[in-house]
Amino acid sequence: MEEKLRGLLSPGLLTSWLNPRSPSYLIYFVTARCNLACQTCFYWQEIESASPKNELSPEETEKIARTLPRLIQLTISGGEPFLREDLFPLLKPLIEKTRPLFLSIPSNGTLTERIVQTTELLAVHYPWLSLNLELSLDGISELHNQIRGKESAFSDLLKSFEELKKLKKKYKNLRLAILTLLNALNQEKIFELLEYIKAKLNPDRMEVLFIRGLARNPATQNLSIEKFKQVSGWLDKENSQASKNFIDRLRAELAKQKRKLIIETVAQDKMLLPCKAGRKLLVMEPDGKVRACEMLDCIYPHPPAQLGLDNFLLGDLRAENYDLKNILKSDRAKKILKFILQSHCHCSYECAMLANLVFSPSQMIKISLKAV
Repeated sequence: MEEKLRGLLSPGLLTSWLNPRSPSYLIYFVTARCNLACQTCFYWQEIESASPKNELSPEETEKIARTLPRLIQLTISGGEPFLREDLFPLLKPLIEKTRPLFLSIPSNGTLTERIVQTTELLAVHYPWLSLNLELSLDGISELHNQIRGKESAFSDLLKSFEELKKLKKKYKNLRLAILTLLNALNQEKIFELLEYIKAKLNPDRMEVLFIRGLARNPATQNLSIEKFKQVSGWLDKENSQASKNFIDRLRAELAKQKRKLIIETVAQDKMLLPCKAGRKLLVMEPDGKVRACEMLDCIYPHPPAQLGLDNFLLGDLRAENYDLKNILKSDRAKKILKFILQSHCHCSYECAMLANLVFSPSQMIKISLKAV
């Protein structure tokens, strides 16, 4: 058991714990553009006004990378990330400078050729990197198409998944996940969908997310936490049966505790663990602006007057000569991070919940012991 824990905690996570104010989890929205119009999307307003003109270039991410610390997790988001034709050169300096343990790319799965080409480039160039491709599937056949706003969305995703499975046979560092957003449109057929994913696709990981933010179609948010609790129980059972080795069991236990934390936070409507957003977790927007998290402006559309701020933007990398350290040590950032803790800010944002667990030594040790 001691060997397993030492392997997990050294060196990246221990170093991160010893530096509680140094970011270890970066979510980079590489574009706000998207080729779908999902009814459940919280990012739809940015998508409708998106333009490639203001997006960071590979030359700019190289400058940014020079000021970034070592990362545990780098997540590439959007919009649809694979709309960036230059995605590999865009990510290259970030990966090589921060050397993350995990790189995750969620995608709607419709751009098969580009998804496969970019994934293979990443797998070939960085064999030491745990590369996680996460395709979003919200229903079987027409239901998925209805939610996603495109007639071929379901068939396109299946094609991409099959091609990625071929890649997985060649590259041991590639893991495939299917993510499902639980919402009012699919809640009555959610278990049918999960059984389909298990039997027909058999991904390395299945995860169900709780709808959040301000959706394009507000009716999709008519959902009780009780349904999410039922789904979480199903996933707990499946994951416990599928987990063979310590790392798989650890991943399953971490996912279980994350869902449990979301359920309890929503049910009790309060912060249960101090939020790491802005400290261990950061969000970088397509144009280089930096936020503590993507939900803060949804929760507080108008910052309290005493803060003296128009919004919760931590800063702009372009305005700071691409130096993240300048942003994090600014008075503005300090005000916002203090507000997050003092206001007991809380939500169901999965990435923040994961950060709250992983970057808490006491929580992570408990989770590790349960996985042994």
